[in-house]
Amino acid sequence: MKISKSGKKTPWEILEDYPPALVRLLARKQFSPKHVRAMSDQEVAVGAELPVAEVAKISRMTNWDNMLIGKIRAFCEGCNFDPLNCYDRNRARAYTRSSAKFSYLKQSGHWDTTFLPIIKILENAKKS
Repeated sequence: MKISKSGKKTPWEILEDYPPALVRLLARKQFSPKHVRAMSDQEVAVGAELPVAEVAKISRMTNWDNMLIGKIRAFCEGCNFDPLNCYDRNRARAYTRSSAKFSYLKQSGHWDTTFLPIIKILENAKKS
């Protein structure tokens, strides 16, 4: 895709920078500035108004290709991530700039079954 004539990224280009798997890893609830908790697939599903199985499927995708705009929006909203919001993008870039620690994910009971497999999917996608 081409960058717009103004030199700014289009919303589509921005969305490409934040694949579904990364958005899912960023899904968290913030209770205070220093206290966050990873969201479960069930919590994302409730916020997105999507079935849990669909949230799990989308969470393992490495791009938004062939997804309807409404589902993209619902999934992002369920994950509390707005790709068009500069604060959300800055938070995502902070994780991807250095080797992401995702300590709040490691503290979750879903680390081995949900989050670690998604991280491996993203790492494999970067290699190819």
